[in-house]
Amino acid sequence: MSKREKRELREQEIVGESIRLFSQQGFLGVRMSDIAKQSGYSMGTIYSHFESKEDLLVACAHALTEDHQRMFRMVREEPIPAMEQIISLVQGVWLVATRFPDLVEIENLSRMPSVWQRATEQRVSRYDHLHQELAEWIRNMALEALPESIDEYAELDQADQLEIADYLTHGLWGLSVGLSSIAQSGYAESQCQGKEGGEVEVMRFFSTNYINFLKGYGWNSDAPEQVFERCNRVSQRLLSQTTWYAPQRIGEER
Repeated sequence: MSKREKRELREQEIVGESIRLFSQQGFLGVRMSDIAKQSGYSMGTIYSHFESKEDLLVACAHALTEDHQRMFRMVREEPIPAMEQIISLVQGVWLVATRFPDLVEIENLSRMPSVWQRATEQRVSRYDHLHQELAEWIRNMALEALPESIDEYAELDQADQLEIADYLTHGLWGLSVGLSSIAQSGYAESQCQGKEGGEVEVMRFFSTNYINFLKGYGWNSDAPEQVFERCNRVSQRLLSQTTWYAPQRIGEER
């Protein structure tokens, strides 16, 4: 193994142990010395890879976002319509938010300007590029999905088609972030307490918001709830193949 490969492996190990500590104790509750003790590396080694705890936080968020990237790739390989690929993705985001709020917190904190100011420019740039790449994938999926959903779409010129795709992409991201925040706050679950089948009701809370949103873009389906149920099964299956967001990790000590 080359020195570069050893360094990359060492960095991956530090990031993995840091994610576990941040998820258990929170970012503010963890010191760099805790990470050194947990990973088995010296403080000097830790700082040779990461200039600050914020720099390490961004690296952890990058690793978690790579799991989202894996799911994106797997969804694109699914033999389902583009709109169902999109629905499967956003359902995956919702499942992650409801099941792993500790990991979502790491991602959310990593986007704070104060964190980026204390992280290295190179690491922030790589992380930002990864998010831009994911947004571009969603945009391409939207361009495929819109002809299936918008009446007279083919009559629009290319500029209008791209504009609608951009609006849909931004709306999808915005709604996903908003609903994820609601899931983390516990609001959705609290609204479903006392109802028969609470978990089903929470999922219905999510799907109803998205169905209404997609209908605004002309999505027509005779049975939208069944589409969401079918896409939910796709999301469950694909999440099981990720590193950090696999359902079987629930209850494990991360």
